[in-house]
Amino acid sequence: MRKNVVISVLLVLVVITILAFVVVSDYIQNKSSRPPQLIVSEEEWDFGMVKPNEKPTQIFTIKNEGEEDLLIERVRASCGCVKTSISTKRIRSGKSAELKVTFDTTGYDGKITKDIFITSNDFQEPEKRMRVSVEVEHQPNPILNLSQTEWNLSLISQGDKPSLNLMIENTGDKDLVIDKIEVYSHMSYNVTLPLNVLPQWKQEITLTYDSTGHEIGEVREAIRIFSNDPKKKAISFLIRGYIKEKESPIISIWPTNLKLTLKTDLKEGAIDKFVLENLSEENVKIISVNASADFLAPLRSEFNLNSKGKEDLPIVLFKEKALEKIIGESGEEYIYLTIALPVKITK
Repeated sequence: MRKNVVISVLLVLVVITILAFVVVSDYIQNKSSRPPQLIVSEEEWDFGMVKPNEKPTQIFTIKNEGEEDLLIERVRASCGCVKTSISTKRIRSGKSAELKVTFDTTGYDGKITKDIFITSNDFQEPEKRMRVSVEVEHQPNPILNLSQTEWNLSLISQGDKPSLNLMIENTGDKDLVIDKIEVYSHMSYNVTLPLNVLPQWKQEITLTYDSTGHEIGEVREAIRIFSNDPKKKAISFLIRGYIKEKESPIISIWPTNLKLTLKTDLKEGAIDKFVLENLSEENVKIISVNASADFLAPLRSEFNLNSKGKEDLPIVLFKEKALEKIIGESGEEYIYLTIALPVKITK
């Protein structure tokens, strides 16, 4: 009996010893195993020279040189033009995965460099950075630039028709073609489309904003200009301001100033006009029209403005006289109107 007890105790001790050995051995083995380590076949890659709009592709090898599984959490690029895909996100010890990288060069010109970031459970380098480069062969292209990207109407009255001279410039080396200008119904422009702008040239267009019938309040609108610029197929031009209720005048004059230039092919000079509109219920008489300089000549000296009617007032700029008397690049003169307003007297 006693002998059996001793044998049983010895068997228990043997089993405990074996289990302890297995546990300790496994612990030592796990403790000594190396963590996952991400190794990429090429950390920098140059696709070399390619033609415009090409999409070169390269396959990289991602290897796990650690002894534990390498887990790829995320692969991202610094630009949407670089597309990536990886064959697997769990890489066993000593195994590899393929990372496919495609560089979309659409719209690019010259040398381009972008970064790729691989996030993993590699403790020493949790975010591996790769760099890819490509050089896109130059192709002649137009480049659209605007003299300004916003038109501030400020405070205008309902019915006002402000205008803006907008400069369109082509800084590229190919003809710029403006094929569409998208505007609201109360806006207009003074050019015929398609509009062609030569390389390194400028073209001025006049935008007119007709606030007649427009709602009172804040203006936040935009027009869009469409062209063959590969990088800016459509560019927005913002318009903002505030429209207040119009205080009905007796006479409306538009524009409120004329812009005449001596850079004209006409030998005699230049001509433009004011438009006068009578918004009152009574007829109005203009009894004299004069200029502040002898090189400006109104073509009408007196006329009637009937109720709700419009009349043109043409102004001529005499080139030779103006060149003699204007000092500097520009000058400013005035047109004077004398209006006869009726005064009714009763006894």
